[in-house]
Amino acid sequence: MSTQLAHGRRLVPRIALAEAVATAVVASGFAFVSAQAALAVLLGGALVVLGTLLFGWRMFAAGVGSSGTALASMLAGKAMQWIALALGLFLVIGVWHFPVLPVVSGVIAAQVGFWIGTGLIR
Repeated sequence: MSTQLAHGRRLVPRIALAEAVATAVVASGFAFVSAQAALAVLLGGALVVLGTLLFGWRMFAAGVGSSGTALASMLAGKAMQWIALALGLFLVIGVWHFPVLPVVSGVIAAQVGFWIGTGLIR
């Protein structure tokens, strides 16, 4: 296995952990509003964490291959990530009727966690 591939496989869970920690910090702030708001933040953040894990799983599933294989894996992973987010938002907001602001706050918090994770985790 190549060093870059092994590094990428180790990096994905670390970034997902950074997203989860950022989401938990924001959820603790929303816990002062209500338990439902805190749960909504956690659900919104969990959608992003799930998307990151799906992307990483699909991106590195093919192993070492041609540039076309890498591009196809990346695009398939990104599609899975966006589908998971869209379907999850539909379920959380549209079906289960959680408040929109905390859900979106959780999504944004997890995205900030992604940026922090990619900037700090090597």
